Amino acid sequence: MNYKLNLGAWNSVFAVPAAVVDNYIKLAGGNNLKILLFVLRNAGYEFAADEISAKTGVGADDVKDALLFWEQTGLLAFNESEITPGTTGAIAGYAVISPFEPAVANIKKIDLERSPRFYPKEIAQAVRDDKGMNFLFKECERIFGRTLKHNEQNSLMLITEETGIPAECALMLVEYCFTAEKATPSYMKAIAADWLERGIMSIGAVEDEIKILREMNSLESKLKKLFEMNSAFSKAQKELIMKWSNLGYGEDMLSEAYQITLDKTGKMAFPYMNKIIEKWNAEGIRSREQLEKAQKLHKKKSKSEKDDESSFDMDKLSRLINEKY
Repeated sequence: MNYKLNLGAWNSVFAVPAAVVDNYIKLAGGNNLKILLFVLRNAGYEFAADEISAKTGVGADDVKDALLFWEQTGLLAFNESEITPGTTGAIAGYAVISPFEPAVANIKKIDLERSPRFYPKEIAQAVRDDKGMNFLFKECERIFGRTLKHNEQNSLMLITEETGIPAECALMLVEYCFTAEKATPSYMKAIAADWLERGIMSIGAVEDEIKILREMNSLESKLKKLFEMNSAFSKAQKELIMKWSNLGYGEDMLSEAYQITLDKTGKMAFPYMNKIIEKWNAEGIRSREQLEKAQKLHKKKSKSEKDDESSFDMDKLSRLINEKY
């Protein structure tokens, strides 16, 4: 007699390492878990990132990020395109940074894009052991309305541990970036590195800086509409706008300078507009009233010079006539 156990849907089962649940169920996030389950279920088959993306509904970039996440946990190992079981907990071949080493006080400049990554087990330990990090991660998940991706978690670790920015300030940075629709890891790290370089490390200093950033974002948005630009401002153009703002010129006066630029050149020309604003700044012109007064004075002066020139011409003509006749 032959016997057969029929488990129904359980006939097709595959193993999931216990460490996934024991150590990473909270940290991993939905996309990372989906990709891991797909890879485990399809052992022996070969898939490109875009194929995995199509079958799981996870973006191709997120697929790569998820695979990197599981590689860094030590659960999976990669040899070119081949994935094999890793040794759980081993992180061979990587430079490990302790998230608990104090920030160096004399650091003035740092490239967070080139800084080494924190690994999932390090992040998990930091969130578990540090109340500030635990608070930061929970609040960021509330802001985003989802579990943070590994590259976002890594960015938060870099921002706090590599720069020494307090968790409260890091949270203010994330909130600003999210409301400004610029909550990408690269942008947040760039802002954090800039703050470190300029010594913006306290809650009060961060509040003041965010106020300035919001004002600049608002001004850039209004100017983009005024200039009828479809693309984003270049770095050089942003620097000019920042310069104009620092000189005290807001939307009202920049609109005047723009109209003059159009009248003179027939198009938007940043260098020409900059010349106008530099001239105003040298003459102390800061408002429409001051500009109108200066324009009237200029017209009056021009008329007077023209009248003098006409009078001179008549006198010269009379003298020539007298000499001739």
